[in-house]
Amino acid sequence: MSSMLLILEKINSKDKDFRYMATSDLLNELQKETFRADGDMERRLGDAILVQLEDQSGDISGMAVKCVGHLVRKVSQARAEVVIKTLCERAITALPKGKNEQQRDMAMISLKTVVGEISGGNLAVSASNMIANKMLEGLTKEASNVISDSLDILAEVTQKFGNLLVAEHARIKATLVPLLDDARAPIRKRAMHCLAAMSVYMNDGLLDEVVSHLLQRLKEGQRTIKPDVLRSYVAAVGHVSRSVGYRFGKYLVEATALVVSYCEAAKEKEGDDELREHCLQAMEGFVLCCPTDARSHMSALIDAGLKFIKFDPNFADEDMDEDGAEEGGEEDEEQEEEEEEAYSDDEDVSWKVRRAAAKLISVVASQYPDAVAEVYKRTSGELINRFREREENVKGDVFAAYIVLARQVGNVSKRYRSEDPNNPVQLLHADVPAVVRSCAKQLKEKNPKTRMAVFGLLRELIGVAPVPVAQQLPLLVPGITAALSDSAAAAASSGLKVEALQFTRLALATSGAAAPPTKDLKQLTQAVLPCASERYYKVAAESLRVCEQVILVLRPRTGGTLAAVPGDLKDLVPKLFSALRGRLAAPDQDQEVKESSITGTATAVGQLADLLAPELPSVLQVLLDRLRNEITRLTAVRAFGTIAASPLPVDLGAAGVLEPVAGGG
Repeated sequence: MSSMLLILEKINSKDKDFRYMATSDLLNELQKETFRADGDMERRLGDAILVQLEDQSGDISGMAVKCVGHLVRKVSQARAEVVIKTLCERAITALPKGKNEQQRDMAMISLKTVVGEISGGNLAVSASNMIANKMLEGLTKEASNVISDSLDILAEVTQKFGNLLVAEHARIKATLVPLLDDARAPIRKRAMHCLAAMSVYMNDGLLDEVVSHLLQRLKEGQRTIKPDVLRSYVAAVGHVSRSVGYRFGKYLVEATALVVSYCEAAKEKEGDDELREHCLQAMEGFVLCCPTDARSHMSALIDAGLKFIKFDPNFADEDMDEDGAEEGGEEDEEQEEEEEEAYSDDEDVSWKVRRAAAKLISVVASQYPDAVAEVYKRTSGELINRFREREENVKGDVFAAYIVLARQVGNVSKRYRSEDPNNPVQLLHADVPAVVRSCAKQLKEKNPKTRMAVFGLLRELIGVAPVPVAQQLPLLVPGITAALSDSAAAAASSGLKVEALQFTRLALATSGAAAPPTKDLKQLTQAVLPCASERYYKVAAESLRVCEQVILVLRPRTGGTLAAVPGDLKDLVPKLFSALRGRLAAPDQDQEVKESSITGTATAVGQLADLLAPELPSVLQVLLDRLRNEITRLTAVRAFGTIAASPLPVDLGAAGVLEPVAGGG
């Protein structure tokens, strides 16, 4: 108690440093599980913290916010309610123009902290109702900032404690719905989020009133609603559908028809791109929240996604077919001139429409695996075509959509017979050359993020169609070698190299595919070898695995017989072995690098022992040392098993390792 009195004495000091230290000490005390205070001390602490929230020093007021969160959990319910009520009053009080807004801002932040800290019990019931009522009072104020902040806090409370506000649901709904027509966009947006958060806890009657109102306003359309307000209503439908899930199903027929019609009717003018985006996001929400009810609209949703994934009125496609370029003549030129006048690159937000369309296609593909053949037929061509998307944000979502599509094809592959013309795997196999060609072009881009996404797509694709992709490896060699020699920022470059190495390993490991041409294999190996000495352990480990795979390609094993190493590739053998041995002998390495070097070296010995005879005794001794080390013992045991299974005459006895290995060390 004496320590708390000392803190309270210092917390009122005129010296800023004293106040800061006192507030810090108070925070430490409140964080202790053993903290206890009597009624008078609770009152004094509450008053002191409320004063500190108004301190001119941002460090002190910020620390006081943390104190509030702990205080309301440690003091009596009555005292906590007093503190919360004071914060609410400050939050909804509009200060005269020119006055410092810090008091109100800190009160808002403190209320958010309090909502986050309260977990349940009687305090949760009383606090949530008190905050909700005060915020509803704040919505009656004239100041825009007070209304906006009140909506933010109300959304926080309803999202966490909506089930404790049942008595207030009707009042909250009646207050929020009119705000959707407010002339101020920030207020409409916050009201929409608050209504969506509240709709989760509404009973069926209130939810029906909310959704019916939203749909009725959409029916009225632009005759009675301003365009910007109309966009807010479309967005509200999408947010409510995502919040309530399957309960939105009975409204889906009407909602989908309205949203699709608005998406189609949107004109190419300022603001309508945002309307299209909201419409596509709403459709995505419909599929996510109630996929069963949305199934009957799948065709219309796919049509919308395909139409708007290529919506780019501010860009003339240079890859347009020649026939398409010849049609239209002077009329097209005039139309292009009009579009150029209507659009500006600086103001172009059509990329948001294309991104929303790509996400819609991705969601449809993920939610309807039983219709993957139909979805793939209709969407794969356009997705592949859009790999050349000019906006990086959109391009990533296009890649992600195709990855989902390919993954779904792999998931259902066993449901179809190989000769079935509707087998989506066969459809995907037929598209592999086009996909790889497009990916090869994208690997020429400078952006590491784009190239990493391409390798991620290729890794997913090779899991579904391993042989067709591996056969196209020569097309990708320039892109792989460029990625492995990338000297960009360390983090981005390392991530890119890991992705490129992982794909290369999978492509080389594909059974049934012909080995890459000599020139390409040499080029790949020359690019991989420097990566084995990289400092970043993931790059080094993955490059060693690729070296191991190259050895298996150089000298494949058929049954119990090893093929001869092609004469023009023999010069790779000492280079590969040197890279593996260098990492094997190096001390103080990451565990993953140690294991990769041990496994790779064992493969090299098992496949190439006759070409490495002078090196074998020393290498086997190093492997024996790894066997004696507890950390690498299991990997070393497997390594000696690989060597022992080799069809080549590797004399472990002559090398002096057979007896220690057989004897356990």
